[in-house]
Amino acid sequence: MDGWRAKIGLALLTTVVVSIGVAAPVLAQEATTSSAVQVLTPYTGVAVEPGDTASFPLQVTAPTGDEVDLEVVGVPEGWDAQIRAGGYVIDRVLFDEALSHDLKLDVNVPPDAAEGDYQMSVVATGPSSSDRLDVDLVVAQAVGGGVSLNAEFPSLQGPADTQFSFSLDLANDTGDEVQFGLQAQGPTGWQVTARPSGQSLASTVTVAAGSSERITVEVDPPDTSAAGVYPITVEAAGGGDTASADLSVEITGNFDLVLATLDDRLNADVEAGKATDVQLAVINQGSAPLTGVSLTATPPQGWDVTYSPSSIDQIEPGGSAAVTATITPSGDAIAGDYRITMGANVPEAGDSIELRATVETSALWGLVGVGLILVALAALALVFRRFGRR
Repeated sequence: MDGWRAKIGLALLTTVVVSIGVAAPVLAQEATTSSAVQVLTPYTGVAVEPGDTASFPLQVTAPTGDEVDLEVVGVPEGWDAQIRAGGYVIDRVLFDEALSHDLKLDVNVPPDAAEGDYQMSVVATGPSSSDRLDVDLVVAQAVGGGVSLNAEFPSLQGPADTQFSFSLDLANDTGDEVQFGLQAQGPTGWQVTARPSGQSLASTVTVAAGSSERITVEVDPPDTSAAGVYPITVEAAGGGDTASADLSVEITGNFDLVLATLDDRLNADVEAGKATDVQLAVINQGSAPLTGVSLTATPPQGWDVTYSPSSIDQIEPGGSAAVTATITPSGDAIAGDYRITMGANVPEAGDSIELRATVETSALWGLVGVGLILVALAALALVFRRFGRR
């Protein structure tokens, strides 16, 4: 009986040892896999026409904290292949489960590319391991299907304080329903969003096979944007296909005109019938040139206001022009305060100031008054002398 127990015990011990021996390589393999660099794509083969772009979404995994170098090898001569994310060309990523990397391999096929099968590889290299992903491209004429993104009006124009809105049609000419992710990229500091029309927060759109959906792209440039033409890129990616559209916004500039006195005073002392000069400045605080600046004035009746120069041909952004306003009150203006409205205008903007003109009695009139008083006193004295004797 003891012999049988010994045999059974030995058999159980052998089973445990064998199980451990089998499990150890599996655990080791899992540990190796979890600590290895991997680069994957759901689409390893794509058919594309000459002159088109093939896109492969990429997923890179690695041990947390590892930096992984990315490289595309085997690219045919004359072709362009780049790994991109967020509008940038990427050659290295930091892997962390808390980080999201929306990577893709864009392959631009030249228009003169010969038909045939082509292969290239994405190589991912980490500190302790590497991986290689092979992708195949079949270049053929009229492969059919595909998606397209077309703008109704690809170029818009306006001042910098305008919010621009583009309408695009996203067409899905494949045989499958596809959910597209929408991305839009503009100059640094610009707010650019792409969304399905009628939706304020959505960033994806599902398009049925053989159908299309309207996409709205809203562009809000900074109010200080300088005049010029700025590119906007819109992209829709899904189902292994990518469609893009190139848009442009032409900023005519922001118009902001300011009229001021050189000493910031809004009052002036004037004399009846005499000309008085007031120094003004026309300032361009916008981002577009001010062209053909006209000067206006609304003085009291009988007064005259002229400018030198009478108009200004152009003021560049951030610049200013000096103007002399000559105020001539009417000859019979009595002492007191008067209001004069002065303005500077261009078709796109304008500004005005209200100047208080104080009329002072001329010193000549004071002497005349004194003279009249003396004459009156002399006449009275003469009268008293003549009639006082009687």
